[in-house]
Amino acid sequence: MFGLQNYRGSCWVNAALQAFFRIPDVQKRYSASDFEKENVIDEYLCKIWKTKGQVGLKEFFEAVRSDTLPAGLDVGDSHELFNYLCDKLPFLDKLCRFKVAHSMECRSCKKKNLNHDSIIEFSLDAIEGRHVSLSDCIAKTVEPYEIPDWECESCKSKGAMRQQLIGAFPKCMVFHAPLANTSIDYSSILILNKNKYALCSVVCYNGAHWWAFGRDMPPGSSWFLIDDTNIVEHGHRQFPVSSAMRMLIYYRLEE
Repeated sequence: MFGLQNYRGSCWVNAALQAFFRIPDVQKRYSASDFEKENVIDEYLCKIWKTKGQVGLKEFFEAVRSDTLPAGLDVGDSHELFNYLCDKLPFLDKLCRFKVAHSMECRSCKKKNLNHDSIIEFSLDAIEGRHVSLSDCIAKTVEPYEIPDWECESCKSKGAMRQQLIGAFPKCMVFHAPLANTSIDYSSILILNKNKYALCSVVCYNGAHWWAFGRDMPPGSSWFLIDDTNIVEHGHRQFPVSSAMRMLIYYRLEE
């Protein structure tokens, strides 16, 4: 576990990278100095990992910097950076991407249409409130709901039930909580359709500053607060539940 220097408000970069580095496949890849030779982002991330943050961070800033990702110049969003990494790193996209389908069923003739898609994260914006469980958020997102103005192409009747369905589950399950007024109760272990996941990182934001909590696999390892260069070990019994949580990364455990 190592810290990362904060350059001009780069706490959001550091938090995203610390969450990324907690993924076991990332650790294995970079510990073996394995990266795509033509992919400078992959190369700089490997340097950061191998040197424990002493080399590669500023080069990484230059490689990812844009108007929406002002790395090393201004404050940005950890969640947007993680999505950017999924776009630029094929191995990460493969770890996180999972299949979904959107079902539309006519209320009158019951004709059903399915549109298939794939996404890299599960958005937790379905429920507002305090102390909402993660499982309730997931259940709410896949709950059918009515679209009264939709017109069926077959029977021309109006009204349909729409539902999001989850297909194959990924090795890394990423959850994003965009609402500041939602406090989600999450657990260290998550069961999804008989798939068992262990939480490996939590990214937090309080409106002014980004930081992370993380642990290495297997489950039972100590949790750490990782706040730029400040690293504090909490121990394996002190689970880091935070109302400032904005992103969770769960890793699937193989039985």
